Amino acid sequence: MQRTWLTSEGVAAARLRGRGERVVTLPRLDRGSVSPRSVLAGVLAAVRERPSVVVTSGAGLAVPFCVASRLLGARLVHVETMARVTSGSTSGRLLARMADAVLVQWPDLARVYPRAEVCRPALLEDIGSPRPGGTGTFVTVGSHDQAFPRMLGAVRTAAQDGLLPQPVLVQRGVADQLDGPLTSVEFMPREAFEEAMESAAIVVSHGGAGAVASAIRAGKRPIIFARRRALGEHVDDHQLQLARKLDELGLAVLVVDRITPEDVAATRDVRGAPVQSGSPRVADRLRDVVADLLTLPRTFRVLRPTAR
Repeated sequence: MQRTWLTSEGVAAARLRGRGERVVTLPRLDRGSVSPRSVLAGVLAAVRERPSVVVTSGAGLAVPFCVASRLLGARLVHVETMARVTSGSTSGRLLARMADAVLVQWPDLARVYPRAEVCRPALLEDIGSPRPGGTGTFVTVGSHDQAFPRMLGAVRTAAQDGLLPQPVLVQRGVADQLDGPLTSVEFMPREAFEEAMESAAIVVSHGGAGAVASAIRAGKRPIIFARRRALGEHVDDHQLQLARKLDELGLAVLVVDRITPEDVAATRDVRGAPVQSGSPRVADRLRDVVADLLTLPRTFRVLRPTAR
């Protein structure tokens, strides 16, 4: 069985190719970038590839590919990302209607996807052991195409007030060069990013699932600023959903507009993995579902019956 990854061109695609994986790239397709060309590219890729089974997390660029593949008889599995805690993504709600199986990673999503199977969040599978110590502060706003002045302003103020240990290294993204007691870079290679996170005493992060998961794997309890829809910082509030859940579990510290001494003190109370239910690991369940679907014939019914 041949495995192919579908993504946009960029760091992730290059990393996959470096590991010897087969990669197909498509133009970006999301609420901020919708074009007939992007839709057509996904459809044509499905015609060329003719997959037997498609596994998707609902990324926008994959939607035309998934719909076209389903029309061509492919089986479909939708895995909602761990960033979605209480509400599903727009693409996820669409693709779940035509999927053979739906896997979610938080119990609240069972109300959103009635046919879904609840699995343990991948984020909770590899929580690092608490690692006290470290030097300085590492700050990341991720790779989002919008600047994050609310977070960066709060970091600058906290550094000036002496709340954050020096040196303070900021991965600032598309923001302009920062002033004050901060050292900043636009972006960082993955290896340097992970090294900075592991060696820091304190991590301050936006609410992106990848960055937060990296901090938790590194044995940190990060301070999180979630990008918010109401402030024009993101298209929805999925970062806020995840940050609230991790704060509730004692794995992160959610802040809004400023960093307090209490927030900094809380980062030193690093928790281990919470007690987990009897739900299966998402990776194990996905492997079993795909193995079962590969034994079934192609099917040309697109929409599945709605659960009552």
